[in-house]
Amino acid sequence: MPAVNSTPAPETLVAVLWPDYRLAAPTACQPLQSGFNDHYLIATAEGEYVLRVYQRGWRTAQDIAYELAALTHLEARGVPVCAPIAGRDGAYQRAIQEAEGPRIAVLFPSAPGEKPDATNPDVVRTCGRVMALIHHHTDGFTCEYRRFRLDLDHLLDQPLAGILPYLADRPADTAFLQVVARELRAGLEARISRLDWGFCHGDFHGGNARLDADGTLRVFDFDCGGPGWRAYDLSVCRLYCGEQALWEAFCRGYQEVRPLPEATVAAVSWFIVARQLWRLALFADNWPRLTGFSVNDDFLDRHLGVLRERVGKYLPELAG
Repeated sequence: MPAVNSTPAPETLVAVLWPDYRLAAPTACQPLQSGFNDHYLIATAEGEYVLRVYQRGWRTAQDIAYELAALTHLEARGVPVCAPIAGRDGAYQRAIQEAEGPRIAVLFPSAPGEKPDATNPDVVRTCGRVMALIHHHTDGFTCEYRRFRLDLDHLLDQPLAGILPYLADRPADTAFLQVVARELRAGLEARISRLDWGFCHGDFHGGNARLDADGTLRVFDFDCGGPGWRAYDLSVCRLYCGEQALWEAFCRGYQEVRPLPEATVAAVSWFIVARQLWRLALFADNWPRLTGFSVNDDFLDRHLGVLRERVGKYLPELAG
């Protein structure tokens, strides 16, 4: 029968893909995380690796090639990221056949250490430095591959069009979303000419980094990244930091590497709200890919509630 998202068996993945790499034989392979992509943790006598199997239709081969090019670019400049591992043929992408069709698999080194403590000012300051390194070393980054842009169409227009059909019997929520999207567009259009544009991680938070015993913060999962406004990248970190004092520690760390213009900081609140609109549609549009997930009233109440809270906290002028 046709499948939307099958789950590859760990032992089959290892048997099919591992001969393509010049690495020690695997001793174990277990599922690590499933969602928009499937991840597997593979152990060997020489270390651990993470195999990502992209869901069919989630990212194009060009999108993935751009992501991997950015990672190898950063690694070559000494930025602590988990860059892809090439196979014997020098290629990073491997194709596997599943019930829904061909899927792309990429192997990464596993990041050692612990999830960074978002309540520790020193750790948060380190996060700021690493984000600044990512931005600094991708200033002017270009490559031959096409990648979606983190622009207003991606953050506002497409999400609004995607979520409105689910609100057909919720006119008050429809009106609220339309007003928020319209005001966000007007507010951001008035600011973006003064904002730094370049490569962004797209989802920089503690779940996508590990802090090792030597104090090195290594970042991974650039799946939502691409060219965009750096203020959008910072908006994710602002939410991760929580308290104002921790956000200030993050900003100090960032400024140890590169300037943080006042216009960028001022735009962060606008992108926090825009990101929640994008996130609402992200799950609504892709729910068939997510096991045990559906778009129902509980989902809509929860995510629209978060959006209202963030409007009230970060952009109270939009709350009326």
